[in-house]
Amino acid sequence: MKRLTRFFSLLGLVSVRSRLIATFLLLFSITLGVVAVGVLGLRANQKALDEYEAYVVPEIARVLELSEKVAQLAAVAPGMTLTENSTLLHDDTALLKGLLGDIRRLSLDLTDKGGQRLAISEELDGIDNDLTRFLVLSGKQRQLRAEMGDLGNAAEQIGAGIYRRRAEIAQTAPTLLNVWVNTTLGLQAGDRAALGMAEGDNEALWLQVTARGEQLRQPQLAAALRQLDEGPRNVFDLRREFLSTEDQISYLVALMRSHAEHLSSNAAHYVDELRSVARQRREAMRQVAISSQYGLWVLAMAGVALALAGIIYVGRVLHKIQAMTRIMARLASGDTSHRIPSTDRPDEIGELARAFEVFRSNLLEKHQLAQWLEAQRRQQETVFNSMNDGVSVHDAQGCLVAWNPTFVKLLGLPDSALCVGMCLAELRRAVPAPARWRAVSRQTATRIAGGATRIASSAELHLADQRILEFHCQRLPGGGWVAVSRDLTSRRAVEAELRQAQKMDVLGQLTGGVAHDFNNFLVAILGNLELLQPRLVDSPELQVMAERARRAAERASRLTRRLLAFARRQPLQAEDISVPEMLAEMLDLVEYAAGTNIEVVLAPCCEPLWVHVDRGQLENAILNLSLNSAAAMPAGGRLTLAAEWVEAPPCLPGVERAVVLSVSDTGTGIPPMLLDKVMEPFFTTKAPGEGSGLGLSSVYGFVRQSGGDMQIHSTLGQGTRVELWLPAVSLPAVLSPVRPKLQAPPPPGARVLVVEDDPEVRDTTLSQLAALGVAAQAVDSSTAALEWLSAYGPVALVLSDISLGAGGNGIALAAQVRRSWPGQRVVLTSGLPQEVHQSHPDWRQDQLFLAKPFDLAALAGLLS
Repeated sequence: MKRLTRFFSLLGLVSVRSRLIATFLLLFSITLGVVAVGVLGLRANQKALDEYEAYVVPEIARVLELSEKVAQLAAVAPGMTLTENSTLLHDDTALLKGLLGDIRRLSLDLTDKGGQRLAISEELDGIDNDLTRFLVLSGKQRQLRAEMGDLGNAAEQIGAGIYRRRAEIAQTAPTLLNVWVNTTLGLQAGDRAALGMAEGDNEALWLQVTARGEQLRQPQLAAALRQLDEGPRNVFDLRREFLSTEDQISYLVALMRSHAEHLSSNAAHYVDELRSVARQRREAMRQVAISSQYGLWVLAMAGVALALAGIIYVGRVLHKIQAMTRIMARLASGDTSHRIPSTDRPDEIGELARAFEVFRSNLLEKHQLAQWLEAQRRQQETVFNSMNDGVSVHDAQGCLVAWNPTFVKLLGLPDSALCVGMCLAELRRAVPAPARWRAVSRQTATRIAGGATRIASSAELHLADQRILEFHCQRLPGGGWVAVSRDLTSRRAVEAELRQAQKMDVLGQLTGGVAHDFNNFLVAILGNLELLQPRLVDSPELQVMAERARRAAERASRLTRRLLAFARRQPLQAEDISVPEMLAEMLDLVEYAAGTNIEVVLAPCCEPLWVHVDRGQLENAILNLSLNSAAAMPAGGRLTLAAEWVEAPPCLPGVERAVVLSVSDTGTGIPPMLLDKVMEPFFTTKAPGEGSGLGLSSVYGFVRQSGGDMQIHSTLGQGTRVELWLPAVSLPAVLSPVRPKLQAPPPPGARVLVVEDDPEVRDTTLSQLAALGVAAQAVDSSTAALEWLSAYGPVALVLSDISLGAGGNGIALAAQVRRSWPGQRVVLTSGLPQEVHQSHPDWRQDQLFLAKPFDLAALAGLLS
């Protein structure tokens, strides 16, 4: 290169342009020599083409046969995943290995270039390895399926035992039922997420089982379930291993298929390439051999003209290069306003111009990227600071790296309490005492201080202000961890309220059942007293005793109605209520609820005090306040119920008169700082699990919806008085109570069929009907009633109880009687209100109904 540069200097060619022109002329001279050599080379190429054809044709034949074997391999491999029979699987495996052997044999006959293009060795090794792993995993999967079948049989046996003793287990160990359900779900889990959820739920349920002591009440059931859940080959481990094996088999089958298809595709492409090359070379070489002898001389003459044109072209090229050089210099100084010229040229100058344009575009993109990264940083910082959950980031040594404002707020700390680099111990000491940590998960997110301190993946922090924070920790790739915290206080309160609602529902069902049975007793008591009183006219002393017993039974009947209202078995709506009468009727119920060590006093009131509210809700509010007062007097005390007038109440603007209903106790009282919080939802001063914090808030909501107000006065250590201020209403027109008189006597010869499973109620009803002069017959079941009607025909009236126990249902009996005897009159009776039974599918809107307890007047009214 130095000698060539010195030669150009001697000729006076100093500029780049002159040197390029001289070089072009030298190249033209060399071209004339190449033309002469080319004629001889073309003849040699013709001979080389004949030799190439003799080599390529056998190569194509071998590759075609190889392609056929590979196609068979691609067809057999995917079908193996559908084969469950071991014999068929063995035959497919032998066929697959035979194909692999044929392909290896054919690959040895190919040239080195063909073997490299097809990548046969690597693909065959991959298929062979995948086939071996597939056979091993298939055997393992059959073994796991057999083990899971054994566990499934064990779970079904446990489920059969649970079904046989379902009532006992539902009462003594309800959580173990949920454990069995989750274990069964784990056996059927279709993916790892469902399996993990079932396993996590079971861990929580086992904690509840231990906390409630259910494993002591049902030791055999608990031991059997623990063997399934926590044994050496438990349900969750086997199902997780089975899902993993299934995923691996699917992956291996797909991999074998991919290898086979890839090998087949390579073979096809290689065959096409060989054919194309053979055809193109044969035709090209023949044409060149014929026309080159004439074309070379023509090219030699054209070369002179081309050289002259090249000189002009080089001059223009240098001009473009100089222009691009100037623009690139400006671009280097930061000026991006000028575009690079000649970017649309298809030659090397155009490529150079486009390369320079790429540099310019990259510079612009770099500026835009910097702006975008800054915007992303600000956006991420905004999201981080505005999250509802608290987030904190810690390094590998446990020192605080970053946090958001919600994290500081949840911990109840001032903004200046945290600093970068604060260690974990300092952070825990900064939380207001007393604070208690509880690990929720057994998994460890990370460890600090050389592995001595364990950071649980999930934990709870119970703060001094009764709040509960949940922390979820996740290990960071470079060491350390990130913790996400949220406030669980409201959710825990809702869970407690749900448990309380479930308890109240069970209590309501029990109360409704007791009231229903008690009404049956009252039918016999009131009915017999009503039949007895006319016979005691000559004995005034006995008449007084019978009347006293009747009044007591009627009071019991009213108590039963209140129990039904408490159990939500009675429809409730706003009505005019005499507060003193209501308190007098509730006195016995409040005494029962308060307990024997508490004296319940009803303050005397001679004035008529009337309000217009929902009686059932008002009674529940008084009962709720009474229970709170009783809880505030664990050692006993006095509970006082009172009502009075208040003119122009200050707390009820626009109301002329109000009735103040107060519940007072001599209990421990409420601290002054808690008086403003006791009516807030979910606030309670009781121990965890003993109250939902919704009692006073529900009473306050009812009073406010009724247009009133609620006030609390309390002195610590002396007692509490809760006042319900309700708008008063004017005294309604009240008629003097008159006992119903008997209707017109029933028609002569009337017959009545009584369907009643309670023998005392049945006998009393027959006696009442006999007193009315009616011929009555009685049966104890719906089947017996239908048989009696079939034998003796329709009667004037069929009086049937709805709840016949094992004897059937009165509503279904009425429907059957209507179908068989369309004109037969049926009256249903029950100790529960009519509205309770209207959800039955056979209930009709025109169905006659008689509530228990009933008297002679009610029966006579049905028969008149």
